[in-house]
Amino acid sequence: MNKRIKRVIILSIVAIIIVIAIIASYFIVKNRKNQENIQNVLETYTEDTVSDRLNNDEVTSANDLMLKIDGETVLGVIKINKIDYEGLIYEGTSLDTLDKGVGHFEHSPYLNGNVCLAGHNYKNCWAKLHTLESGDLITYTSFLGSKQYKVNQVIKIAETDWSLLENTDENILTLITCVKGKPSQRLCVQAVEVH
Repeated sequence: MNKRIKRVIILSIVAIIIVIAIIASYFIVKNRKNQENIQNVLETYTEDTVSDRLNNDEVTSANDLMLKIDGETVLGVIKINKIDYEGLIYEGTSLDTLDKGVGHFEHSPYLNGNVCLAGHNYKNCWAKLHTLESGDLITYTSFLGSKQYKVNQVIKIAETDWSLLENTDENILTLITCVKGKPSQRLCVQAVEVH
């Protein structure tokens, strides 16, 4: 093998290592920023600050109570220990919003009643949501306070079945995601508030 070929191979390997290092650095920085954002939301939305924020004379709507992160309205954080997921909850369920994290169905309440959330069935979101079982715990923190829920059903529904998103008098958390390989179905996890 001549020196020119060896040099090309070495330069190619070095270039590949540099590209891998840049990509890894990007994801490390992105993950660190996401964790900082989650911590900021949790610190801002503590139970101690809820009444102060609600009694602020400058507050005219729910949007005034929510943080803005990267131009998006963030209403809280959801944590599901069993699947090692903790993420920001954004207002709305557009594809752009869901690409950033979990989305809140705008017609559903923020704290009391049936709080409805959607997330992609991706590795970095809810790909493991189907592994939840009755009794698993979910923590939901919003700008109005925090609640803990216990899963009571995990079912598949038709993509057009919105009946489980209707509001209730009972405090329920409803999570919706796609079913891998079945575009006409959705996975629905419902959990009831732990008292």
